[in-house]
Amino acid sequence: MLRQPALQVLAIVARVLIALAFVPSGLVKILDEPFTSLPQSDPVGFFFAGFFSAHGYYRFVGGAQWLAAALLLVPRTATLGAAVTLPIVLNIFVITVAVGFRGTPVVTGAMLLGTLFLLAWDWDRWRPLLPVQGAPAGRHGTAGQSVVLAGAAGLGLAAVLGAHQTLVTAAAPGPRLAALAAAALLGLAVVWRIYGSARRHRAISAEPGAQIVE
Repeated sequence: MLRQPALQVLAIVARVLIALAFVPSGLVKILDEPFTSLPQSDPVGFFFAGFFSAHGYYRFVGGAQWLAAALLLVPRTATLGAAVTLPIVLNIFVITVAVGFRGTPVVTGAMLLGTLFLLAWDWDRWRPLLPVQGAPAGRHGTAGQSVVLAGAAGLGLAAVLGAHQTLVTAAAPGPRLAALAAAALLGLAVVWRIYGSARRHRAISAEPGAQIVE
């Protein structure tokens, strides 16, 4: 796509406009000021009243918008900026549609399409993140290890919740503690196996000319 001057111009314009759209809306949140003066009887006003009441989260979203804007405006970090922008814009678009903002979904929808275009423009840069080509063997373990570890974590969580319930109901804690111990042992066994596998892969990859993919 780099050979398409028109698309390059569109990509530059899109990232600059999206970044500029985030600056004022993010600033309002960072300064912890209300985003609208609509009454709570209006669905939009009701939503923003609840959003504004969570002051820490309100400022966090504003900070995230400014971070995305800064990354978009710098050519070297534009790809990362598009990746950071996507969840923000997607969330805003869904909110404007779900709450019933009149006309706003058109604007947020255009921002979402622009962000998707920016990601498509940088396809060659983030393509290695997708499971479309080989990755270094052992980097993420195996599917079996993930399943067993998730099962151990789930069993441990159930045991902890059950143990808490026994404190409330004065029931016998023995079975819950046994399940917790079993989950801990299973989890440690899987972690030890992952560690051993990682050491073996490291030793093999250190050999001259070794190229291992999964």
